[in-house]
Amino acid sequence: MGRPKKEISTGKAEETVDTSETETKTTASTQAIENQDQLDTEIIIRILYHGRCPKLTSRGQGDLEYELGVNDVTDESYIRIAGNHSSGAFNHNWIALNEIRSILDNIKEQSFRAVALQNLYSGQSSNNHGYLGAILKAEGVVVTLQKQPALMQLGVWDTLLGKIDSLKKTEVSLTDYIAVAAEERLKKIRDKRNSAEKSES
Repeated sequence: MGRPKKEISTGKAEETVDTSETETKTTASTQAIENQDQLDTEIIIRILYHGRCPKLTSRGQGDLEYELGVNDVTDESYIRIAGNHSSGAFNHNWIALNEIRSILDNIKEQSFRAVALQNLYSGQSSNNHGYLGAILKAEGVVVTLQKQPALMQLGVWDTLLGKIDSLKKTEVSLTDYIAVAAEERLKKIRDKRNSAEKSES
């Protein structure tokens, strides 16, 4: 099994710093990303698969990208939103499949909306649960009603779990472009802070 890659989620940390901002604000931005980095590296994910799917309804423009991964230490499987080909904020955090399954297994209604998944992204973009619902649909975990595509019903987990199990046995470990981009943004912020400190000394 290949060595897991370090995973860093960009989260909601500030991505750019205007040159007119004070040193205090720059330091705060850097600290925010560093804190997110520390939290996310507690979970080391090997990326197994990168997919693309449409949004839940025809009103949603642009496809979504998503990734499947595994923690090789705990053998726990994860999924995350990795890209959006139109406007709409979202979060890159990895979500454990066990957490998703726990929510879906406890839904009493025959039909439900993606908002049932919102607690997985507490305090974050309201787009997240809808995007995750679209990904789960693409993987067969849920199905949508033909006349009411915003309503979902439970599908099957076998296809998704089988795909992940097969990939886990291989050496596949895809490049984590989200982590690379986060590192680059963090470096730019640190370089700007260091430059400001040198000019004042």
